[in-house]
Formats: sequence, structure tokens, C-alpha cells
Amino acid sequence: MNRKVSLGVAIAVIILAIALTISATMTIAMRHFSSLVSDVGQRQAMYDYLDEIDTAARGQYTIDEEVLRMALAQGYLEGLNDPYAQYLSAAEYKQVQSELAGNHTGFGIHLIVSDDNKLTVARVEENSPAALSGIKAGNVVTKLDETAVTGASYAAVTGRLNTAEKLMLTVEQSGVESTMELTANTYTNVSVEGRIVQENVGYIRIRSFNSLTALQFKSLYNQLTQQGALYFVFDLRNNEGGSLAAAQEILGYLLPSGPYVNCTKKSGNEAFTASDPYEMTAASVTLINGSTAGEAELVAGVLQDMGKTRLVGTSTAGKAVVQEYFSLASDKAAVKLTTGTLTRIQSGTGWQDTGLIPDQTSDMAYNKLLRFELLTEAEDDQLQAAVALVRSGLAATQQAAATTTAAATTTTTAG
Repeated sequence: MNRKVSLGVAIAVIILAIALTISATMTIAMRHFSSLVSDVGQRQAMYDYLDEIDTAARGQYTIDEEVLRMALAQGYLEGLNDPYAQYLSAAEYKQVQSELAGNHTGFGIHLIVSDDNKLTVARVEENSPAALSGIKAGNVVTKLDETAVTGASYAAVTGRLNTAEKLMLTVEQSGVESTMELTANTYTNVSVEGRIVQENVGYIRIRSFNSLTALQFKSLYNQLTQQGALYFVFDLRNNEGGSLAAAQEILGYLLPSGPYVNCTKKSGNEAFTASDPYEMTAASVTLINGSTAGEAELVAGVLQDMGKTRLVGTSTAGKAVVQEYFSLASDKAAVKLTTGTLTRIQSGTGWQDTGLIPDQTSDMAYNKLLRFELLTEAEDDQLQAAVALVRSGLAATQQAAATTTAAATTTTTAG
């Protein structure tokens, strides 16, 4: 008799469990369905609203469909309240992909207006048509397509340099004018440059981050080390970022093994981790300014956070987000959307909006900012401050702190 009662109770319990499971499943399903219905309803309301505007407008205007489509895309992104969200046409997206791959298309000339109102070449990119034609920094552009130009022509000339496929350029070199025909071309972008300064300080400037940057950085870093560099100055001034993968690879090379940044996404958290067996032990200083942004801030901020560098210059832009490109299948255009926010693991701090704060503030006079690319080593006050700091007693303190941090990381990992 007891066995029959026990069996009946067991069956009842099983039936009750099944019923509760079905009930819970139905409840979750209904909630999900209600959410979908609400979402579909909201979308339909938005489409209806746009249709009303479209109907009214088409009665009064001749519509350029391509222009309207681009404006709608841009307007949608503005509605996201994300200052970094961006729409790129098919041509713009193709160019961005090429640049992230380490290529650049154009003439490779960067101009400034000098104090005497002349168009002066501030920088010529390596491997570019301008470099191959013999144009050098400091040359003065006197004519464009046989028309005389001055500083007042800056906007027009730079506009042509950015869009033309071919042009005639006359430049003055040491008082002698030379005219040359330039054809825009695609060339490899050298984003890393450097040298030994003041005997044993290796200076490395990273202008941007693309797929070739990490390789160029490692090669130059090792070269300068072999040339006797005992300290390093990393220059990230005016670097607005680029490839996240390149920044991560450089950090992975310089840092001890382990996590260094937490990326918070809608789907959850992800830790950026260094795994390269090499680790920088030399003391360093990193130069920053208000135009240091994105991936450049990531590198500078993490090196500072991990005790690998001290920051010299002025506060950075304050962009601590991860962005991704999403291609639009219909026309090969793309949207660039923010997908995560970064926080340094060691200190638990971010730099969104506030920017990175330098350990030693060093300003630059406005007249020097205007001719920044043409400054000599002696004229660059911020570089001088960085070299002095890295060679001071603070450098030894930093090295000791970095060694302690590395040892603590190793111990924690082993445990």
C-alpha cells in the first residue's frame, strides 16, 4: 500500500514539474513575443512617420535619391546620440579599408602657411609620388597648375591635393624653382619613424595605427636598442588612432603577460590580454597632446597604468571607446558604430571625455604648434622635457616600479 502511494506521489510531482516548466516557458515566450510586437510596432510607426514626410516633400521637390539616402543614414546615426557614429559612402569605406591595411592614395604632401604667408611643405610621406619627385619638407609651393599661389590659397590647394588625380606643382628649393607633374598613386604608409636622440635615448613616433604599424614599431624598437638606446621616448602627439589590433599588438609586445584593459560591451565584458613573451624593461616617456585620441590614448594610458611610461605634454582627447565598421550589403557603404567602452584594469580608471592627464605638463607655444612638423629637436620643448625626464632619477624609479608590477603579475598568474 505504501509503495502505491509513493508511486502516485512521484507521478504527481513529475506532472506538476512538467506543468510548471511549460508554464515558465510560455511566460518567457509571451514576454519575448510582446517585446517583438512592441519593437515591430515602434519600427512601423517610424516608417509611417518618414513616409508622411516623404509624401509631402515629393509633391514639392525633385528628389536626388542618392543624396536623400545618404542624408537619411546620417540623420539616423545622429539620432543615436553617439558623437563617434559615422556613415561612410562606398568610396569612403573603400578608402578607409585601404588605409587600415597600411596603404594610402594621393600625392603625400602636407602643407602649412608660414609666417611670411607662403605655402610651405610641412611633411612628405615616404614612398609617395611627392617623395619620389624630390619634394622635401621646407620647400615652398609657388604655383599649382601654372597659377601662382600664396598662403591665402591654402584651402584651394589642399582641396586639389586631396581630390585630384594629376596636377602640376612648382616648388622653390634653395631659391630655385622646379616644376613637376605629379600623379596620385597608392603607396605603403610608413606610420612609424624614429632615431637616437642625445646619445642613448631612442625616439619613436607613431603617426597612426594600421595593419603595418606594429611590425614597423617592433623593427624600429629593436634597431634602436641595437644602436645603444637605454631609454625610450614614444611620441603619440597628433595621433588620432586607427587599427585597434595594431595598438593591441604593440601593447602585447611591451607589457608583461596578462590582462590590461576591460572592454564593456552590450553583450558582456572582454579583457584585452598581453601574451607576447617579450616585455619592455627600459624606462620610457610618452608624449601626448589634445589631438592624441582613440587607439593612441589606449597605448599611452595602459603603458602609464602599468608603470611602463610617464606621460608628458597636455591632456588627450578623451576617446575611450571601441568602434567597428558594419558594411551595408545594398551599396557597399558602411556605418561605424561604438561597440564598447574601455577601462584600465590596473587602476580601474577610464579616460572617456576626461582624457589622459600627463604626469608632467608641458605646453607648446602657438607659433610652434603651427609649424609643428618643421620643428627641430632643439625647438621642440615637449621633446626636450621628455628626454630630460626619462634620463632623470625618475626613470630609475619607473623601472623599479615596472619590475615590481611584472613580478606581482607573474606571481598572481602562477598562483
